[in-house]
Amino acid sequence: LLMVLITGSLAAQAMYEHGFGAAHPQSQLADLPETGVVWHWTGGVTTDAAVVVGRTEGTGAVTLTVSGPDGAETLQPDARDGGVWRFEIAGLQPETGYTYVFDLDGTPVPERTGDFSTFADGPMSFTVAAGSCARLGSNGIVYETILGLNPDLFLVPGDFFYADHMETAQHFTDAYDTTLTQPAQAALLAATPIAYVWDDHDYGGNDADGTAPTRDLARNAFSANTPHYPLAGSGTINQAFTIGRVRFIMLDNRSARDPKTDPDGPSKSMLGTEQLKWLEDELLAAKQYPLTVLVTSVPWIAAAEEGADHWGGYATERQHIANFIATNNVSGLLMLAGDAHMIAIDDGTNTNFSAAGDVTFPLLHAAALDRPGSVKGGPYSEGTYPGGGQFGLIEVEDTGSTAIAVTLSGWDWTGTELVSYSFSVPAPAVAP
Repeated sequence: LLMVLITGSLAAQAMYEHGFGAAHPQSQLADLPETGVVWHWTGGVTTDAAVVVGRTEGTGAVTLTVSGPDGAETLQPDARDGGVWRFEIAGLQPETGYTYVFDLDGTPVPERTGDFSTFADGPMSFTVAAGSCARLGSNGIVYETILGLNPDLFLVPGDFFYADHMETAQHFTDAYDTTLTQPAQAALLAATPIAYVWDDHDYGGNDADGTAPTRDLARNAFSANTPHYPLAGSGTINQAFTIGRVRFIMLDNRSARDPKTDPDGPSKSMLGTEQLKWLEDELLAAKQYPLTVLVTSVPWIAAAEEGADHWGGYATERQHIANFIATNNVSGLLMLAGDAHMIAIDDGTNTNFSAAGDVTFPLLHAAALDRPGSVKGGPYSEGTYPGGGQFGLIEVEDTGSTAIAVTLSGWDWTGTELVSYSFSVPAPAVAP
């Protein structure tokens, strides 16, 4: 009996570690020093603005000192939610580096500094690191590897953390605290601005939809704790922003979606009526940009399948979007997707779901930051690479000439490139 119990215990532990434990080696960076500032990160970066959000302990006054080439300025918070402080920084110079430090009762906290650079007002070459699907409390080496590549932005298309069984506002607070205080993630986020939308595991549990009881809790926690771009929906977190001459459109694939068990058809939506109209307006406006990156937190390439959680389960709406792109001659598209625990690239061979024209565009699937590997959807022209400790890169070279060069690649935590694909899009020349 003792042998059976021991064997069962070891097997259960092994199963737990496989399903919920680290999927690759964890960082050996030292724990963050204890200060009155618990965590902080930066986002919402534009040519002249940025957002810094941080959480403090205690009741003292909190300010933020921002330093740049023109000197330093101490800012008062624009919003406060409990111990979380939000600073909307404006009046910055394009393509300029800045440093910030939190001040508690007028005393700087040097252990809690951050850096960011604004984007260029015109052609700009840049790198975006992208990854989704990390276990709650991940301290993986993958974040150190990403930081070592010095990206201009870290884009997370969902599942920033796997919390799942959230029922109260405190559960969301604890999830953000656990995630943002991990040394490897904290180091990356102190030096790299973020753009982030949720998927199911950081919103309401596996395959969650607009009926999730956590919907309002998730929205409130996201609004308070993340340095996001302006939220476009009345209850969703879809966002859009620009880097150089590239437009990014990030979808909220969860909080307005109909249940996956609904029969597919014109009345079944992943985006909801309001967000779908917003997407159409954004796609039309994006025609002024040579390149547009459409971010979806779930796989786009998949056969139509009743009850599926990916776009194949919402094939009618997917075709509507593809038809809209075709009939309005929207070109220069690139898609970034998450959810499936794999790196995958398609050159456009398999992305066309339009009945109104040939809508093909490259696609990069970037995951899993720290979850076991899996494959969903497909096929993908450049293959699939399931595994943990992985991320993608979007490298844009725009010198103002008549073309923008783009390289998509997938990497693992060792710094090994798994796959890459390059293409270019035409662009109007810009005078030097």
